[in-house]
Amino acid sequence: MDDKTTERPEPSVQSHGTIYGNIGLTPCAPTIELTALDRDRIRNEFSSFYEGFMARLSAWVYLHGWASEADAYDIAQETMRLAFERWPTIEHPKAWARRTASRLSVQRLARDELLPLEDNEDRVPRKVDACEFAASDTLHDFRAALQQLPPRQRQLLLWASEEYEPAEIAKELKMTPEAVRTSLWKARRRLAEIMQTQDAGDQ
Repeated sequence: MDDKTTERPEPSVQSHGTIYGNIGLTPCAPTIELTALDRDRIRNEFSSFYEGFMARLSAWVYLHGWASEADAYDIAQETMRLAFERWPTIEHPKAWARRTASRLSVQRLARDELLPLEDNEDRVPRKVDACEFAASDTLHDFRAALQQLPPRQRQLLLWASEEYEPAEIAKELKMTPEAVRTSLWKARRRLAEIMQTQDAGDQ
């Protein structure tokens, strides 16, 4: 289950330096003064989050159909960089990362910065620690099925696949719970039909 219902403790505020000044990052949120112990705790927390969620976030971006594997990996990495900068202020890291990665993907699309798929062969990262989930054949097959759905239905299914309830999805995507439930029902029915057709074609 995601950490969306678990609030992270706020760091203690002291006058022994700031996290941003000590790691050489430019803050985009108000500077929080932290002790050395706080900074070590934050680094450990973030390292654990990165190792446990980076591959899944990269795959989640890829499944939306906005980006190739390489671009999805780049977007996930940029999201993680921003998360580290803002770590003391983020209450629900996984939900925050999904929202941020979605926003970065849309921004890249708007600026036409995502490379054509045929140009990405050499850029696809194959590191086991970061992309083994995104590189699986099963994931590619599922993505192909998702591409036959409207973008909004695809988006809702991917949030639901991470065990978010309709009310939670509605809050994240600024929809009504009723609209989410209706769209999810249609999306699941259509996806089942598509995958049944795929299975029949493989036999």
